[in-house]
Amino acid sequence: MNYKHGHPFSEPLPANLDDIKHRVRGLHKAGVIVIEGGLGEGKTTLGVECADYITGKNISLKEQYAFGGIAFQEKIQICHALNLPAIIYDESGDFSKRGSLTDFNRRLVRVFETFRAYNTVVILILPSVSMIDESLFNLKVIRMVINCYRRTNKQGNFRAYSLYRTMLIKDYMKKNVIKEYAYTKIQPNFRGHFLNLDKARADELEKISMEGKLNILSDNILKAKGLLSTKDMAYRLKMSQAWVKKKILDLNIKPAQIHKKHKYYDAEVLPNLESLIKYKK
Repeated sequence: MNYKHGHPFSEPLPANLDDIKHRVRGLHKAGVIVIEGGLGEGKTTLGVECADYITGKNISLKEQYAFGGIAFQEKIQICHALNLPAIIYDESGDFSKRGSLTDFNRRLVRVFETFRAYNTVVILILPSVSMIDESLFNLKVIRMVINCYRRTNKQGNFRAYSLYRTMLIKDYMKKNVIKEYAYTKIQPNFRGHFLNLDKARADELEKISMEGKLNILSDNILKAKGLLSTKDMAYRLKMSQAWVKKKILDLNIKPAQIHKKHKYYDAEVLPNLESLIKYKK
């Protein structure tokens, strides 16, 4: 079910999505849409609806919806290979530790520094825009921020901000303990509403999202034990995963644990591999 103009969200959001799509697909520049807000405010629902609009049809949730950073790094390459114009990166995880938040921003910077190669609009879903470091705003990849709030049983509400107004909001957030107060100080570029997904699609999204949450939970438990996957080590060493796997094989290093067919190694393996890189240099 849509509004009278044929879309599940208010105008002028469609025109703004068209502008960002043209920026990415036509001008080959970076274009990121951030959708943020409290728990249950419909961030993911609106994200899917925006991705549907940019794609021109219902997106494939298996290919264009990524829950967590590792899934995002894999699926954005799939979207590039299949020439898909939009991907959702849902990072609604626990950022209670400063280290995890730093890793999140570092990962985003690395992806967006090579962003043009992907030619894909990224819809980033977060609890709060305050989580994003200034470095990402300096790259000017973020073109619009949408705050979801006061959702009802029938529809959600949103307010949209440009890059400039979002930076003003972030400045207010730094000065106030209650970060939501910033939205009362800066006028949005426009406001609107959005409808719920149909039941079958909402159920599919919930299933995929839950699988992603469980995978992240399992990964966090393993990391809490100090165990690292080859992907983790490749990311930290700034080397390819193939290089890491080859060196582990050459050194005959055995995994400390195997989870869902993935091998995890003791953290002490990392400095051993670092020494190989230094020796090579």
